[in-house]
Amino acid sequence: MGVFDIAFLVSALTIAAPILMAATGELISQRAGVMNVGLEGVLLAGAFAGYLTMTRVENQALGFLGGIAGGLLLAALMGLLAIEVKVDQIVAGIAIGVLGLGLTTFLDQHFVPEPQTFKPLPRIEIPLLSDIPVAGPLLFDQDLFIWATLAVVGLAALVMYRTTWGINLAATGETPVAADAAGVSVRGLRWSAVLVSGALAGAAGAYISIGDVGVFREDMTGGRGYLAIAAVLFGAWRLRGLLAAVAIFAVTDAVQLRLQSMPAVPGEIWTAAAIAVLAGLIVMRRGLVVGGAVLIALVALAVVHPVVSLPASLWLAMPYVLALVALAAGGASRHRAPSALTLPYVRSEA
Repeated sequence: MGVFDIAFLVSALTIAAPILMAATGELISQRAGVMNVGLEGVLLAGAFAGYLTMTRVENQALGFLGGIAGGLLLAALMGLLAIEVKVDQIVAGIAIGVLGLGLTTFLDQHFVPEPQTFKPLPRIEIPLLSDIPVAGPLLFDQDLFIWATLAVVGLAALVMYRTTWGINLAATGETPVAADAAGVSVRGLRWSAVLVSGALAGAAGAYISIGDVGVFREDMTGGRGYLAIAAVLFGAWRLRGLLAAVAIFAVTDAVQLRLQSMPAVPGEIWTAAAIAVLAGLIVMRRGLVVGGAVLIALVALAVVHPVVSLPASLWLAMPYVLALVALAAGGASRHRAPSALTLPYVRSEA
């Protein structure tokens, strides 16, 4: 059985869903001018709050509501620090991330000393459509959270680009002085954007713990919050770019999970990597010398097919290494960050 089969595609979609949910919320927050570097901590808060709720009521719907509440709690703290107190957003975000890790670890040890496991979300099989080759198992035999994620992305696109609220949101992140002069509440919009981000990240965290894995473990989000932030940056603060970035990260993560169980790197990996590099060179038209050299090396590996075995710890780092490479390859010219991103707004300065 090859690496890129139906099970691989399903795994990539499952990995992508919580990252996409959290990244969509982070995109909304950053378009309003607030960057939450501590998104990983918010995800952890949602994961633990959802799990803690499940240990008390054993109801997944209430568990997800608990996860959303946990995400909102840390998001509210971020809003208080960044919007009201006006501290440096990067510093505040780092503090939120550390707090999320430490607080969830402490609460887990004291409130749930004996780990409990739960059944993950059941998959909803759509008759007839689920029997379609490839597309059936991938699209029409999934759990409710994946469908909800697609709905949230569609709703976010509609709200951000087709409503007055979305226009005001962009104005708040670009020129808050002008937005304020036009009667837009900069403070209110930033608060609403930060809370929406927290709610979506909380739901994503709850999915990781009670919807997918079925138990909470220390630091179980595994850097997905950082990948969500990287997806927003690499996507140039546009939803379609964010979707592409999340897809790349999720596929890479799914690949590394497969490769950990294989004694050597399959030849198809070198072929896929060569195609990916070629596509990147065509689309980005940057780094042709370095990219060309990498492409030639990958083509040679695909042809020779050497027996290469790498440690599992190296495979685990693949998505994050790729995130760094993608951000560096994109270049500052592709990043169209909101002008007021991370900048506090004081109305008296207008």
